[in-house]
Amino acid sequence: MIMVKDIVEKYVLDVASGNIKSNLSMHGWAVLTLKTLNTWKWSIVQDYYEFANDLKQATGSNAGKPLVLLPWQWSVAAQLLADPECKALLVVVARGAGKTELAASLLAWAMATGGASQQYYGVAPNLRASSIVFDRLRVMIKSVDPDAVSSDATTISNHGGWIRCQGSVMRALPCTETAMDGISARLIVADEVARMEKGFGRVVTGLSKDPASQMLCISTPDARQRTRSIWPYWAALQAHYVQGAEAPAGWRGMLFGLDSEDDALDEDNWIKAQPSLGVTVQPANMKASIEAMMGTADPEQVAECDMQILARHNDRLSGAMDLSILDRQMLEVIDWDSLRGAPAVIAIDLARGAQLGDHANLSSLCLAVFDVKAERYRYKLIHWYAGQDIAADEKRCHQPLRKWVAEGHLRQMSGEIHDMHVIEAAVLDLSATYSVRHVGVDPLAHQESALIDWRRRGITVTAVEQGIRTMGPAWALWTDGIRGRSITHQKDPVLRACLGATRTIQDNAGNVRPVKGRSSGNIDAVIASCMAAMLCERFNVARVSSYETPGGVVI
Repeated sequence: MIMVKDIVEKYVLDVASGNIKSNLSMHGWAVLTLKTLNTWKWSIVQDYYEFANDLKQATGSNAGKPLVLLPWQWSVAAQLLADPECKALLVVVARGAGKTELAASLLAWAMATGGASQQYYGVAPNLRASSIVFDRLRVMIKSVDPDAVSSDATTISNHGGWIRCQGSVMRALPCTETAMDGISARLIVADEVARMEKGFGRVVTGLSKDPASQMLCISTPDARQRTRSIWPYWAALQAHYVQGAEAPAGWRGMLFGLDSEDDALDEDNWIKAQPSLGVTVQPANMKASIEAMMGTADPEQVAECDMQILARHNDRLSGAMDLSILDRQMLEVIDWDSLRGAPAVIAIDLARGAQLGDHANLSSLCLAVFDVKAERYRYKLIHWYAGQDIAADEKRCHQPLRKWVAEGHLRQMSGEIHDMHVIEAAVLDLSATYSVRHVGVDPLAHQESALIDWRRRGITVTAVEQGIRTMGPAWALWTDGIRGRSITHQKDPVLRACLGATRTIQDNAGNVRPVKGRSSGNIDAVIASCMAAMLCERFNVARVSSYETPGGVVI
């Protein structure tokens, strides 16, 4: 007799050991999951296994044939059904892997075996999308319970579709605030959760109404996923598996996809995104699709390939910038000594002086130096943290503050207020090394007196307003410089984390500027970098005077 436990244990061990190639998140998931498998309730998932053997596939060339699940799919089912700590499970995987068929089979099992008077839901960004799981479920239910009844379609009204089986009801609905109001169910399948604009928060709230309630979230990535309600959970799970941060209570995740630095054309990487490679998706077909879409250089086609085929987030269509582009322009080592005396600017994004929500009390200084020989800008940042309890702030903000301090990427102030004298000392030190033309700052009222003192001591301070009229062009200059390879950053994990937390908004004139929005984390380093790019443009730093020669200080 085949035991699901054996299938799942082998799959998890293969991912953890590297026998199955995986991204950083999936590897972290496997390592942590191995430690908990002995606590799982395997009899439940074994019952699902026996039930699934009688199900028929609903669509495609295999319609009507027995449902056959792969090890990664059994692992999803086991995580949801057998893990006693799993309240909600997020599965991100490439298109065509079989996530929808799996979700429908789990709903079918729950409805057929869960007893009478239970509620089940299949929700999606819109009514048409909710019909995808619904249509598969309707076929599966009929194959095991001929007495089950259902509506004909889910698109005929806002009430969605319904299926009645064994005294229980499943409803297919759009994920809107109205439709999700008061929702409570034994099992909810949220399809394409990365694209749900509203209503998802009410779905999550509904989980707390019944201790037995569970939710399965399935999706491919989306350009605007970081603005959606799922993102705090998604980001926290990513940090949990990759960085060891605390996971949201009751949440688990299997986040397939290429890592940001992976080569899309390297066939060895495809298994990271497509765990059904060679079964539901053939390598030759995947190769043809990737080469065709990537070869167009059309941002929409490239983004579609990244998100749907490679399960990798691509925000080119959201106005923000993908982390992989920044990674390409960050260097471990820059010869800063060779740039002594070169023209430069300094931009400082000062802390707002409060530690609220999920951001830390950070200030960031960005030095931008023009490298005459390479004809490009070199950027490096200094970051300061202020606070009484760095461990508590780290947990609250989901940022590895102590690690950054230990590695020298973050400097810690002596108290919970940012000491302007400390920042001034850094400005003076950099000004003694490079030909700093301007220092841009957007100060608060209580910091103005310190800046007056800076001016008295000879520091040229320029006020930089952080409104749309200023930061729109600044964002464009910095991102264009990164994309065009005219800006190179010293490797900086704080900057990388800030870019990951950055959202963008657009005004009626089409100007796009960076904002924090509802994201977790800080964006100070991104703001300082954008300010530096604007100062370089405004004061024509690339036009080097004959008295400013890299390698020597002007006398």
